[in-house]
Amino acid sequence: MTFLTWWFRLVGLVNIVLGAMWLPFLNAPRLELTVPGWDAPIGGTAYRGFLDFTMLFGLDLLILGAFLIAASFRPFESRIVAWLAIVLSIVRGILDDLYMIAAGYPLPGMLAFIALHLAIVVTGLFALRAAGRSRRTTA
Repeated sequence: MTFLTWWFRLVGLVNIVLGAMWLPFLNAPRLELTVPGWDAPIGGTAYRGFLDFTMLFGLDLLILGAFLIAASFRPFESRIVAWLAIVLSIVRGILDDLYMIAAGYPLPGMLAFIALHLAIVVTGLFALRAAGRSRRTTA
């Protein structure tokens, strides 16, 4: 069960860090890295709207991270939370990053995030499998 416990904690921490980065006070200074070629006035309606929208994404990540860490205290009973994180890493992670690449966002950053999400998916599947094996051998 140790692998799944630590997977929950590590992936939870990653989500908390990434979620915090989308909060407006941390996201605003790096806006032009987030959206290369930003052409709306800084401080204007589009700028404020974008920061408000991305804050919601950040809050989602913070909540997911908190639930993953909470799940680490009862890992086998919380497997559904692991599946949620894995599926979100596939859909909101890998597939969205591929979309962003097709839309013209910088390739190196998107590939780094694809690698991160792929690592979450693969290690999560291994952790779930190990937890299932561990549970069967102790039963």
